[in-house]
Amino acid sequence: MYKQLHIKYEKFHNKYVVQKRRPQEYFINRYYAHLVDPFFTKCAYDLKLSPNIVTIMAGLAGVLSGIAFICQYFILGAILLQLHHLLDGADGNLARLTNRMTVFGAKLDKLVDQIVRFTVFFSLALVCKDPLWVKLLLFFTIYFDLFIVHYYVLPYAKKHSLIRSKWKKWFLSKGIIPAFDIFLIYFLISVFALFGKIELVIYIIIIGKNIDWIYRVWEVEKTKIHLKKI
Repeated sequence: MYKQLHIKYEKFHNKYVVQKRRPQEYFINRYYAHLVDPFFTKCAYDLKLSPNIVTIMAGLAGVLSGIAFICQYFILGAILLQLHHLLDGADGNLARLTNRMTVFGAKLDKLVDQIVRFTVFFSLALVCKDPLWVKLLLFFTIYFDLFIVHYYVLPYAKKHSLIRSKWKKWFLSKGIIPAFDIFLIYFLISVFALFGKIELVIYIIIIGKNIDWIYRVWEVEKTKIHLKKI
C-alpha cells in the first residue's frame, strides 16, 4: 500500500515539479514544503494562474499573517504564514512548468519576500511582551544576517570553494543545507504561535540566526587562512 502511494506521488511530483531548484535544499523545504507545494502548483496550473499572480498571492498570505499576529489571532497567523511558504514554492514550480520564467518574476519574488519578512518580524516585535532591546536585537539580527551573507559570504563563496567541516560535508552529501534559514524560522514561528509562545520563539530566532551567520563568516575566514598558506 505504502509503495503504491509512493509511486503515485512520485509521478504526481515529477509532473508538476519539472526541474530541481538546486542540488542541495534546506531541511524544512526538503522534508516538508517541497513535498506539499506541488499540490498548490497543480491548483494554480488548473486555474490557469500566472506565476506572478501566485507570487502576489504568497505575498498577501504573508502580509495577512503579520496582521493576524498583530491582532493576536496566532493560529490564523501561523496558518497564513505556512500558506505563504507553500505558495512561495508553488510560483517557482509553476514558472518552470509553464516555461514562464522572467527577470521581472524573479525581482517580484525577491520584493515580495522582503515585504513579508519585514511585516512578519515587525508584527512579532509589536505584539510580543519581550523587552525593547530584544525586539531591536531581533531586527538587527535578521537584517545584519542578510547584509553579511549577501555582501560578504556569498560573493566570496562564488569565487572560492569554502572549506567545510566534516559534519557539514555529511549533510551536503545527503542533499541537505544545514542552516538556520528563513524557512525554518517561519516554521518555528508557526509552531510556537499555535501554542501562544511568541516571546520564546523570538529568543530562539536571535540565538539561532546569530550562530548561523557567525559560522558562515568563520568558514570564509578559515578558507582565507588556508589559501594564504598554500
